[in-house]
Amino acid sequence: MDLEMIRSVELFEGLKDKELERIFQLSKETAYAPNATIVREGAPGGMLHIILEGKVEVRKRASGGEEKPLASLLQGAVFGEMSLLDGYPFSASVVAMEDTRTLSMFRNDFMNLGESDPGLAFKVTVNLLNILSRKLRKTNENLVTLAQIRGR
Repeated sequence: MDLEMIRSVELFEGLKDKELERIFQLSKETAYAPNATIVREGAPGGMLHIILEGKVEVRKRASGGEEKPLASLLQGAVFGEMSLLDGYPFSASVVAMEDTRTLSMFRNDFMNLGESDPGLAFKVTVNLLNILSRKLRKTNENLVTLAQIRGR
């Protein structure tokens, strides 16, 4: 595992090498081929992914059942954070657009980390909340823009 690349991931901001090693012990690295579905909307959740390499597309089913692209994510990006925190099914699908490797953590392992190392779990949770807040702010901006376009 390339610690330098991992240190640049917002989720791991402020973590020491020993703490990163602890996270890796609880995580699983997986490779995906292009067009492979990494997570499917509505499937049981409880897992977070960090993109170590590659590119993915986040897709959401529209009312007619057709999947619409919402975002493209690159190395260092995180997805599945809501599912990790609340354990609910995935709210969107994520598909590899090229050869992609992710590091994933399951909710049960994250909750166990909270019991065994509350300080580390707190740091990661704060970083998760920062990521979620940034995404929510971006969504709010997009909604305002959409409302302005429709109001014309």
